[in-house]
Amino acid sequence: MAATKLFMADVAKTVPIVITGNNIEVTPALMDYVNKKLDRTLGKLSNSGAIMECDVHLSVNKNPKVKNAHKAEVTTSLKGVTIRSSEESPDMYASIDLVSDRLARKLRKYKERRLNGYHGGPNIGENLANVLDEIEEEEPEDAAPVASIEEDFMDPEGEVNITKIKSFDLSKAMSVKEAVFALDYVDHDFFVFRNEENDEVSVVYKRNAGGIGLIEPQKD
Repeated sequence: MAATKLFMADVAKTVPIVITGNNIEVTPALMDYVNKKLDRTLGKLSNSGAIMECDVHLSVNKNPKVKNAHKAEVTTSLKGVTIRSSEESPDMYASIDLVSDRLARKLRKYKERRLNGYHGGPNIGENLANVLDEIEEEEPEDAAPVASIEEDFMDPEGEVNITKIKSFDLSKAMSVKEAVFALDYVDHDFFVFRNEENDEVSVVYKRNAGGIGLIEPQKD
């Protein structure tokens, strides 16, 4: 089924929220449920003027061997940072519950680091700080475990199939420490940024052996 795009404005009239779906019909009931869950976070944030936009993508893996086939992804753009959250479970409603809770946790961590002087400093504003304090977190009683990750090696003789393109804002330089913090706001294990120390494009990533790695351009 081709992606279905729906615009939903009842969460926050000042925030453009777009819902897309793959291999799933975005029914009014499902849309209302997304609306209800996001209203607990984005509805409050919209009044502070901090949130710029939000994309919600719901997808179902039709492979019967995949247990956690229902995936919910939320990409939220605030002033100065983009927060991505993703969860998978056997049921789409459970996935929406899980991703909403994950988004709330990331927003609270974002506030904590802002107050500690990162992401633009502690001038977070009393209104936004109070909103982030009020964000609640629900733990569903039947919360499904996060899907395990399996290696998927590319066939060197096969055709390269790019299934997703990620974009990074490199216009503003940041410190390595802030780039490492940004790893907590995205659902992949790397982050591309412009290093404020040398104005070079660099990458921080989570190492399989533990810890954080840093990739920098080779110097002549």
